Amino acid sequence: MLQTFAEIITPAEHAELLSIAGGTQFVSGLESASARLVDTKHNEQMARTDPAIAQVAKIVGGALARHSAFRAAALPRQMHSLRLSRYGVGMRYGKHVDAALMVDGGVHARADLSFTLFLSDPSSYQGGELCLESGSGDTCFKLPARHLLCYPTGQLHEVREVTEGERLVVIGWVQSYVRDTTQRETLWDLSVAMELVHAAEGKSRAYDLLVKSHASLLRQWGEV
Repeated sequence: MLQTFAEIITPAEHAELLSIAGGTQFVSGLESASARLVDTKHNEQMARTDPAIAQVAKIVGGALARHSAFRAAALPRQMHSLRLSRYGVGMRYGKHVDAALMVDGGVHARADLSFTLFLSDPSSYQGGELCLESGSGDTCFKLPARHLLCYPTGQLHEVREVTEGERLVVIGWVQSYVRDTTQRETLWDLSVAMELVHAAEGKSRAYDLLVKSHASLLRQWGEV
């Protein structure tokens, strides 16, 4: 399930992330790339040893944790490997699939969902669209600053070449309590239905049954 979330971070948090980026010594994105991506990945990112990574993770992780719609959609058990990523003129990231398993600070984690938090105003750079492959072709995104795109990690995607300006984002991954995409989508649909019924009827019999069904399925499918 692919979803966008508007204004995930506050203007103050956005300004702080831009300040961190301004003081960051970016390194080649190949630092975290496997051998098969050497000819595909052409970008820059925070070094794994950069102490500012912890602050980036704190800001963005905190914003996602307080966002009720994101929590309901992703059911995050662990958010990991957050970092700033930068694309200058001529940089791109060819079509690829993110790693299924990752190590962040010595902790092993599964990657069920990938997310990109856009920091640059879309009018400040040309190109740089994030395009996800589907059966009907590519769907491309170039969201406003402070907006976030979340999608299944197993989906083929690419970042197209930046031809002018600079594309700055925060990327990260989620290990969900529910690893199966279809099951997560079912739980999300139930969450939306619960909100709609509660808005129309309050704590009605229908609402209580939806809550019960959501809890039962989460208990059945969830991993802790």
